Amino acid sequence: MKLTKTTGKEILLGSWFLGGGGGGLPEGGEAVLEQVLQTGEVVFRDVAELADDEVIVTASLVGSPASTTSCIKDVHYRQVYDWFCLNNQKPLSAVVTNEPGGHSVTNGWMLSAITGLPMLDAACNGRAHPTGVMGAMGLNAIPDYRSLQTAAGGDGPREIGITATGTVDGTSQMVRMAAVQAGGYVTVLRNPVTAAYFRENASVGVVSQARMIGQHWQQSMGDLPTLLQTLKALLNCTLLGEGRIRAIDLQMSGGFDVGTFTLETAGAPLEVTVMNEYMTAQREGARLATFPDLIAVIDTQKRLPVCSAQLKPGMDVAVVCVPREKLILGRGMKLPELFVPCENAIGKPMRQYIF
Repeated sequence: MKLTKTTGKEILLGSWFLGGGGGGLPEGGEAVLEQVLQTGEVVFRDVAELADDEVIVTASLVGSPASTTSCIKDVHYRQVYDWFCLNNQKPLSAVVTNEPGGHSVTNGWMLSAITGLPMLDAACNGRAHPTGVMGAMGLNAIPDYRSLQTAAGGDGPREIGITATGTVDGTSQMVRMAAVQAGGYVTVLRNPVTAAYFRENASVGVVSQARMIGQHWQQSMGDLPTLLQTLKALLNCTLLGEGRIRAIDLQMSGGFDVGTFTLETAGAPLEVTVMNEYMTAQREGARLATFPDLIAVIDTQKRLPVCSAQLKPGMDVAVVCVPREKLILGRGMKLPELFVPCENAIGKPMRQYIF
């Protein structure tokens, strides 16, 4: 599949939905698409085309979606690539995004356009996730695996670039700290793996899934009932509540946007917790959905997804859920220990509803 303006917009829309509140703002993704199309060709390959020992690198954008001081320049994409190649023992055969999202699905596109490295029709995880280790494809569970991560971003006195090696969790924390220093976001290359490992532990085919969702969404967004029927048919998506956002309490904490919002509905209010992504949804104490279920918010007037950073009091929205069984999830969503930081951040149990 070749990246064009048409395929790109379809991928962006479907990925915005699969972001589940996270994955960055769509304006960023659209800007990257326009820039990439003016820079060079991007082709998506099937990981089945790669030999088992060929090396894949993950491209990521790490930081706070609500930040207003982020800055990623063209030079930052080249820097992280050069630093990574300098420190990695084997040549790279392909690049893959860490996750879907209105912006994050474009991770790697500019690098691919600049270097000619192909993108993969895949992601480390088939939905957006808050912590870097959740997109590490289970590498954190391999005792002798040494992560390599290079990151760059920021402007003026906030500009920063780092190269880190160590455990997946340790290097991910260093990158998160760099994002805070950069004023919001850093572009990242990380976690080289063989194609054989990737096929078994990542989310193969999720870019095509995002494009399929985007195509059907464009055809069905004339009114909300039709759109909801389409999402039901495609993904067994259910409506959790529709109404007006009454209250929002989001704070930036440790490089994440953490908090809650409350939706007035015809029945009792619906409470949704946030850690960049929408993490839990419950009504009157009854849990209705828990990450990695895809909890998503749709603007009922525009019939478009709403990221957590776009939420505003008084906004009329529908909150929907795609069960995790309908998603293409990576191994990071199957390791209970990775959900502990999320539970601590939002102050609610999660693992008992998942495993």
